[in-house]
Amino acid sequence: MERSQMLDKEIALVYRSEKNKRYSIETLFKPFDKQVNIQKIILPEDLNSIYNFFKLWVFLLKIKQKVIHITGDVHYVAILLFWKKNIITIHDLNHYENLKGLKKIIYGFIWFYLPLKIAHKIVAISPYTKKQLQNHFKIDENKIIIIPNSFLKFETPNFSYPEKNNLYFQILCVGNTENKNIERLIDAVEGIDKIKIRLIGKQPDELLIKFKNKNINFSIACDLTRNELFYEYICSNILYFASTKEGFGLPILEAQSLGVPVITSNTTAMPFVAGDGTVLVDPYSIESIKESILLFVNGKINLEELKEKGYKNIERFSEHIFFESYNKIYETIRNENI
Repeated sequence: MERSQMLDKEIALVYRSEKNKRYSIETLFKPFDKQVNIQKIILPEDLNSIYNFFKLWVFLLKIKQKVIHITGDVHYVAILLFWKKNIITIHDLNHYENLKGLKKIIYGFIWFYLPLKIAHKIVAISPYTKKQLQNHFKIDENKIIIIPNSFLKFETPNFSYPEKNNLYFQILCVGNTENKNIERLIDAVEGIDKIKIRLIGKQPDELLIKFKNKNINFSIACDLTRNELFYEYICSNILYFASTKEGFGLPILEAQSLGVPVITSNTTAMPFVAGDGTVLVDPYSIESIKESILLFVNGKINLEELKEKGYKNIERFSEHIFFESYNKIYETIRNENI
C-alpha cells in the first residue's frame, strides 16, 4: 500500500465560511482536493459574534486530524486548536495595517499575534508578506517559509471572440479598491489621445465622477467568468496594476500568460511577482505612470521581448512547484516529535 493511502485523511485543510462567496483562497488550494490523505473542512460561520465563537469551537473540536493547515484568513482557528500541529498560510496584512486604535489591537491579537505564536509553521506568499509579519509581530524568521501562490493558466475558450479594437488604446484595470491606484491612472492619462480604461470591479461612484470630470473614455464590468476575464485581457493593450500595496498580485501573472504587457509598481510584493517581464513605476508618481503609458502608446518599447520575459516568469509559479512545496511541509510536520 502506498504511503498516501496509509495516511488516509491525516491532514485537515481548513477554509473560511462560504457565506460571503469568497473563492480566491479556495481556488488556489483546489489541487489538494484530489490528495487522498487530506480532508477539506469549510467553517460554518465567520468569527463575528460571541455566538459564532462557540459554534465554531464546537465544530472544530470534531476535527480528528493532528495536522491542521489553515489556508488563509481564519488564522484564529489555531487558537481553538492550539494542541494540534498548525500550519498557517498568510496572504497579506493589508486589512490589519489599515485599522487603527483598539480595533487594530484586538484584531491583531486574535487574527495574527496569538495564532502565529501557536503555529508550528507559517507560510508567507511573498518576501513582502514575510517582512510584514516580522515587522509587526516579531516572528522568528526560521518559522516562516515563503511559498508563492500558484498560477493556473487560462484555457482558450471554445468560442469565437472579437479581435482587439485598434481605434483606441485600451488599459485594463483588474480591481478598483483604493490600493489599486485608479485615481492616479486617471490623472496620468488625461490629455493622451484615444485612451480607453476598462475597469473590472464594482461600480465606484467616486471614480465615476472623476472619469467624467476628466473626460476619460471608460467602461466597467464585474462578476466575470474566467472565460470572460480571458477575453478582457486579450482585448486590452496593457494591464495597469500599479497598486500602492499588494500581498501578491495574481493579475500580473494572468496578463503575462496571455502576452499582455504589464505596468506595475516598484513596491511591496509586485516586483517579486513580476520578475523582469513588466514595466515598473512609482505608484505615487503620476508622471512616472504617464511616462510608462506613453512608452506603449508611442511604440517605444520592445513588446516581443517583454512578452517572452513574461512567459518565462510565470514558470516560477507553476501548480507543480506549489503542490510539492506544501507537501514537503506536511511531511516535515508529520515527522516531528512534539
